[in-house]
Amino acid sequence: MTAYAFNNLKMDLGKAISALSPFWQAILSIVKFFFFMVNRKKILQLLRDVWLWTLEATAEELEIIAEENKNDAKICGFYFAMVNISGVLAHLAPLAVASVYAWQGNGFLNSLDAPLKAEYFFNIRQSYITYIVCYLWNVISIYFIIYGSLFIDTLYSWLVHNISAQFRILSLRYRKLSLMMVTHKSSEIQNDEIFMKSIVECIQYHLRILEISKRFSEAYQHLVLIKFLISCLQLACLSFIIPLGGEMADQLFNLSFLVAATTQLILYCHGGQKIKDMSTSVNWTIYESFHWHNLSVKSQKLLLFVMMRTRKPCEINCIFFRANLNLFVWVYRTAASFVAMLMSLQNKI
Repeated sequence: MTAYAFNNLKMDLGKAISALSPFWQAILSIVKFFFFMVNRKKILQLLRDVWLWTLEATAEELEIIAEENKNDAKICGFYFAMVNISGVLAHLAPLAVASVYAWQGNGFLNSLDAPLKAEYFFNIRQSYITYIVCYLWNVISIYFIIYGSLFIDTLYSWLVHNISAQFRILSLRYRKLSLMMVTHKSSEIQNDEIFMKSIVECIQYHLRILEISKRFSEAYQHLVLIKFLISCLQLACLSFIIPLGGEMADQLFNLSFLVAATTQLILYCHGGQKIKDMSTSVNWTIYESFHWHNLSVKSQKLLLFVMMRTRKPCEINCIFFRANLNLFVWVYRTAASFVAMLMSLQNKI
């Protein structure tokens, strides 16, 4: 694909960029798979710990986990659909275009292009056998790219939603503690003892969430970094070739590819933003739930200490960036800068 893009760079920039769009996705899938295999022990242990943690939940807490997993299923379901639509359009587009040209009187075989535009070691139009071999190789490559990235992305989303569920469970426990303090009829000393014991349990639970969030960030940080860097180039290529026009089948593929790539980016940025928001929401839950005027000075100081820690957001760090919605805007702004550069090059050719 790079050789094809280089050969067409001076003659037709649109063709060169159209070959680079799937190339960036292929690079991204290979790099993702590489980093996943490098960190496989960390990720598998993380999955095991999160799954075992859900077994400790009460019935009320399981409802929160189920709600988060339903939301995850909706997001990943849409992403799965868009990615598969892009894959189907990728290998059907050349057949559809060749069929239209054959209907107009041109040769069907001479009008066939490979699903992935690249320089091949043999003439793919020499016979139907050579084209079928090339076509099958392309289809295998396309679905390797699709599913090599899909399972890593959806696994990331599952972990994000389950970690977010744990922050929501922590908020629930603070609310239940507040109600217990209001309804408790024992003496002030007994109240303080119960309160101290419950707060210590909540703090231990919070530390457990922070520890698993840190492990999650460490396991995915290199993968997420590469994802954002390549997404800038990928989105720039797709945003550049769509306005240039072309065959309807190719345009549908490019459009679905752009939607799938954007959804993939949102999956990572929204996941980071979700964990950040859920971690800081615990602070507001503590502030709003407790009747501060009824608490002893000792209890108030302890809660203030907890609130100081919950004010610090828990974020997914990817070395140079933090995964959140601000990063999503930055990626698209950077992609827009690349598009402007490509347009200026297009005008000079």
